[in-house]
Amino acid sequence: MHLFDQPVTTYMTSDLEVVGLEAPLTDVLRRLDDRRISSVPVVDDTGVIVGVVSRTDLLHAGRMQAPARRGAPVLIVPDRRASELVTQPPQVVLGDASLRDAARLMVKRGIHRVYVTDHGAPIGVISALDLTRAVADARLARPVSIMMTQPIVSVRAEQPISVAIEKLDRTHLTGLVVVDEDWPIGVFTQIEALQARDLPRDTPVDDLLEPSIICMPTTTRAHRAAAQAARLDVRRVIVCDRREAIGIVSGLDFARLVAGDQPVLDATATTL
Repeated sequence: MHLFDQPVTTYMTSDLEVVGLEAPLTDVLRRLDDRRISSVPVVDDTGVIVGVVSRTDLLHAGRMQAPARRGAPVLIVPDRRASELVTQPPQVVLGDASLRDAARLMVKRGIHRVYVTDHGAPIGVISALDLTRAVADARLARPVSIMMTQPIVSVRAEQPISVAIEKLDRTHLTGLVVVDEDWPIGVFTQIEALQARDLPRDTPVDDLLEPSIICMPTTTRAHRAAAQAARLDVRRVIVCDRREAIGIVSGLDFARLVAGDQPVLDATATTL
């Protein structure tokens, strides 16, 4: 059996955070921050998953709620319940589904995680980061230059956070590459955006960016990039040619490898 045909239970996270339909959005955001996760499943009174609230949902709602005037907070989390923001239907698989099945669902829906259920109740989550670990374990030798996404969506360090947050919301991306004179110096993700919710709109991105990034040459093999990303808990790898950032490999790009949407080089090939 190929590693990607193994059941999702071999790589899923079973320590789940869940919320009820009546949970305040401020509580949902606190749980996301405390656990550094991107979404929580919403369950009904019987424990059955009925939907999901994600950072994407909160970011959009907070941006719509905030006034556009200069000096105003960049985001305002609405005084609402999870039931008012829940994304339905939830994307789920059963415990005997393969990693490849979960990856195909992520790629089809453009999402970074699917929940694993048993009789409708969530028992785990399989994320793009989990699939990144699977790519590392499978020692896939495809060079990152072939699997990377282009062009890079970036924001300049001196630009205000309102510009970065608008770009995140409009593109439905989870993170932007922050550049200074066209060289990547960090990332600005949904995490930084929501943590900045009480700051003035004109606060520069440079004050809040996450400086932990991985830049790798175009010839780096997928399993090496995946292993480094998983080890450092980094969701994206920037692909560089000399001193120019030319592409990015995200969790969804690793998911495409697992899904089989891209041909894979023999792992015995010479690796960097």
